[in-house]
Amino acid sequence: MQLFRKLIIWILLAPLCSCLIWIFSDKSFIDFLNILFYTSAVLSIITFVLIIVQDGVFDVTSYGFRKLKYQFSTKKQRASMSNDDFFNPQQVKKDVYVVTSWVKYAFLINLSYFAITIIISFLI
Repeated sequence: MQLFRKLIIWILLAPLCSCLIWIFSDKSFIDFLNILFYTSAVLSIITFVLIIVQDGVFDVTSYGFRKLKYQFSTKKQRASMSNDDFFNPQQVKKDVYVVTSWVKYAFLINLSYFAITIIISFLI
């Protein structure tokens, strides 16, 4: 039931945001398609970034910067950070990464809105 509620929210979010913006512009179907295109593109990019971050792609970069900070610190600071897992990491990546399901569905829904607006604009 919770997944169904999240799906409904993501299915309605882009069209409702587009309708709210469309109210304040010229009221033509082309303008609504353009607004829906931009709204779905922005939401697709945001959810894609969330998928990338949750998947742990930037963990290696973060590991490198934290290790570099540890190496360039003074001996006194290094002694205080030696037991800290954040500043002196021992492992580059976690064993398991969990990408929440609503992010995947949100990305696919907004990507489908993006594709639908392109198809409809070519048909007009």
